[in-house]
Amino acid sequence: MRHRHQRIPLRDTVAIVGDGQTEAIYFADVRDTDRPKNLHIFPDFPGKIGSYRGVLDRALELSKDYTYVYALIDMDTIIQDRQEGEYYRRKMEVQNAGVKVLENNPCFEMWFLLHFIRTGRLFSNCEQVSTELSRRGRIENYSKSGKFLSKAKLYSNYKDRLMNNAMPNARTLEDREGQDELYPRAQTYLFFEWYFNK
Repeated sequence: MRHRHQRIPLRDTVAIVGDGQTEAIYFADVRDTDRPKNLHIFPDFPGKIGSYRGVLDRALELSKDYTYVYALIDMDTIIQDRQEGEYYRRKMEVQNAGVKVLENNPCFEMWFLLHFIRTGRLFSNCEQVSTELSRRGRIENYSKSGKFLSKAKLYSNYKDRLMNNAMPNARTLEDREGQDELYPRAQTYLFFEWYFNK
């Protein structure tokens, strides 16, 4: 008797590299909450926190083994250290290799803030965003500590706000050519546009 072998559909793989544990914990929550059947999500951070070079290098390395690779870049340090020219050259190199670079300015917390308000305010650093994020009715006592982030489950607890607020709010920040270099942005929404249509 012949056995029929059932074909197991291959899953796409996606690696998401950020410059700190915040991004890794957040995207682990995405993976664990949704448990997508057709997608393996690998959140990663290079260990050298605050380094766009580390993020881009690690993303390029992972692009050899993953179907999709996203590099999440916090722009605050790049701008403060006047590294824009070097950053944009390196960004072009990794994009040409297929890595999708998503910028957050000043930092990833901007993405969280957009879950609660639409704003075009120029924040000069991440602490200012975290202060806004901690206000009453938002994520009170917000902290970048691993313990807080793991317990807060910022994806699963705010998924409805992600779709209804954060994504539309982030889109409004995109068409701002000629703006000050500090203009806020949260291109993380581009990952979710792809993810929810996958």
